[in-house]
Amino acid sequence: MRKRKKPILLLFKYLLLSFVSFFTLLPLIWMISTSLEPDKGLESYSLIPKEVTFRNYVEAWNYPKLYDPNVTLGTMFLNSIIVSSIITVLSLLFDSMAGYSLARKRFPGRNFLFWLALSTLMIPFYVVVIPMYLITMKLGLINTLTGLIIPFISSGFGVFLFRQTFLSIPLELEEAARIDGAGDLFIYWKIMLPLVKPTIATMAIFKVLWSWNMFFWPLLIIQDYSKMPINLGLTIFRGQYVTKWGLLTAGMIIATLPIIILFLTLQKWFIRGLTAGALKG
Repeated sequence: MRKRKKPILLLFKYLLLSFVSFFTLLPLIWMISTSLEPDKGLESYSLIPKEVTFRNYVEAWNYPKLYDPNVTLGTMFLNSIIVSSIITVLSLLFDSMAGYSLARKRFPGRNFLFWLALSTLMIPFYVVVIPMYLITMKLGLINTLTGLIIPFISSGFGVFLFRQTFLSIPLELEEAARIDGAGDLFIYWKIMLPLVKPTIATMAIFKVLWSWNMFFWPLLIIQDYSKMPINLGLTIFRGQYVTKWGLLTAGMIIATLPIIILFLTLQKWFIRGLTAGALKG
């Protein structure tokens, strides 16, 4: 009886998972379907396109050319690539350096600095956004890509994750390198970083995902279309009276593809990075 019940239970589990997965992917399916239909300016509820065309993608990429013929959604896509790449690279560098120092170095106030960095995870972004805006304005970074980058080149979560990972690495490796005459920079760059590749990949996914999806902060400090990231640029497809649903969904697909490609590339490191150092205090 038990052997007969197992296939039935397994079938039920797969059906349940398939049902949940379908409803989870339903918005994405609708978005793809709408982007492949000719844009009629009307919202469609069809999950299967009646007429397939890729014209929406071409028009969305070259839209809107409102005030400058050289500014399109492609320009905003490039802005997002630049901002996300710089934020990710600098964050990985600074967070890993801070995490290594807090994990391996002995200096006064080390624990205080660690808890101070960790406390930033408990403060909502909307609480500090006004001071951030005033500081950015004083530095003359309003309406610049630099103003999108500088406030986010480090994070408490990144420092915490790298510190915990470095603590899980045996101290004997570092001591052996010092006996051979290696300095701090050599140990950090050549020995420690290669051992924390899963954490680097995990933080890279988080950083790219977060910086790519920024909306509220660019909405506050960016006014020129030529400097808008793609998520803010997608609002140009929604007018006061008419929304270009075909172009909007095509633009959303364009904005989503880099994140999907990145995750598929680094997915094997993702779980390993999340669990790295979890058992080390």
